[in-house]
Amino acid sequence: MGFRELPEGHWQLLFPPQPPNLTLEVLSLAEVRPLLTAFSTLEPRSGPRLRLLEVPGAEHDSQRSAIDWEARVREEFLSRFGPPLLPLPESLASSRLFLALQLSTRYMADGIREAAIALFTSPVFVLSVCLSIVVYFSAWLMPEPLFSKAFAATLTLRLALAAGLVELGQVAMACLRLHQEVEASSTPQELEAASARFGKSMGGTYLRVLVTVATFGLTRFIPQVPEGGIWRLFPPATPQGFVLLEQSASSAQVVANGSLIVSGVAVGSASCPGLVWCATNAFGGSPGSAPRLSTRYGPPHTRKNPRHNAAIEDELAAREAAGHTDLRKNKPQVDERGTRLFEQSPTARPAFRRPDVSSIRPDGIRHNINYVSNSRDLKRELEAFEAMKRADLDAIHELYLLDGTLVRRHVPVGVQFP
Repeated sequence: MGFRELPEGHWQLLFPPQPPNLTLEVLSLAEVRPLLTAFSTLEPRSGPRLRLLEVPGAEHDSQRSAIDWEARVREEFLSRFGPPLLPLPESLASSRLFLALQLSTRYMADGIREAAIALFTSPVFVLSVCLSIVVYFSAWLMPEPLFSKAFAATLTLRLALAAGLVELGQVAMACLRLHQEVEASSTPQELEAASARFGKSMGGTYLRVLVTVATFGLTRFIPQVPEGGIWRLFPPATPQGFVLLEQSASSAQVVANGSLIVSGVAVGSASCPGLVWCATNAFGGSPGSAPRLSTRYGPPHTRKNPRHNAAIEDELAAREAAGHTDLRKNKPQVDERGTRLFEQSPTARPAFRRPDVSSIRPDGIRHNINYVSNSRDLKRELEAFEAMKRADLDAIHELYLLDGTLVRRHVPVGVQFP
């Protein structure tokens, strides 16, 4: 892979054609089993099997649960990826696209069919793939797809490094072709044919890309997936030495010549043997230049840790898009009424805590999040988490590593989460 610096802090990444990675063309059931367990925690609970009395015309609890469940998943996707370019139907879970994806597994290759059948049996996973197509892959309809939301740009960069830019584009085109054919179908036979074409187009690498996009759309809802999370489906580093977990970007554009132009690249301490980029051009600037910190929601958390500040800003942007109010960045802890909260013991130091992110959900529940930048600070951050929880048991509290790994969570009794 080649790269060159462009004006205004942009980088152009060139992805020459490469032979397929045969180790990625097989996806086993064992590899996706942790994801299946994670998705199962989000599936809607069915209502009671026996009803002795029903009011004519009343909406069943199970139907209401399914509607609320899809609404929460949909809200999360839109807050992370931005508005869709394709029409978003009232219910994707009852759409022809949902059915076509489930039917497609019978046409997939032997090396991935068992894992695919298990994945596409999960309603939450299939819904997340539907949303991936409508919300993320829809951007590939443009002649030169542009991802301006940091979350989508970073995901595009990571997937391009892991699977190849051409391959990523081919997955997108297969998804969009399925959407177009399903929308045009008028008979079960036409729907089956569209499913068959999509299933036969999926190889192991393509399915890994699809699973990754679908899973990353719900990282806030899914508990920590063990053994390295979703990126364990790909090698930890590219042949050129880029460490996938360290890559981030503020924007990404796929240009007609097959290259990817990114800005705001932050590689930190990634290991890049033989590449000057990682050693001297962190954050896409020239050697010695200072990283540009977003201050949309308040002053920088700390100028010495741009990734921490970026995580806070991205989280607040997602919450604002999801309808949260009272957005607070690194400010003293308050409850849902805005009352200042202090440690219960008057001699405690510090006397109050400052959540990295704090907001009020549309249902009126206060939601606080802190991030751990350095594992050496984990003990201190856990103590802060417990102090915040003691100060406000009625709020949701979460503690994450910067890579999105959930460390600890408190959800008040009777509060729905997600």
